[in-house]
Amino acid sequence: MELEKEAEKEIERIEKIMKNLKVTDPKAKSLVNVLNSYYQDSKSFFKKKQYLQALESAFIVWAYVDAGLHLGVFEIPPDFKNMFTV
Repeated sequence: MELEKEAEKEIERIEKIMKNLKVTDPKAKSLVNVLNSYYQDSKSFFKKKQYLQALESAFIVWAYVDAGLHLGVFEIPPDFKNMFTV
């Protein structure tokens, strides 16, 4: 049950980030497609009760967003920055 709660929490956090993510470089739009795919995967795995896979997909989204922030191709609201390494 703990894994389920963790997966649910991460998916909810990703949803907030995805809604507030700004693309600052047109070249990064394809990266946003990748983010959306992993986000959808995480929700799909969660519905199938595959909580570990849901959590893994969520972490992949976080990693890509973090990388995009470091590269300067994404922006997020200042109050979200403490969630990342930027």
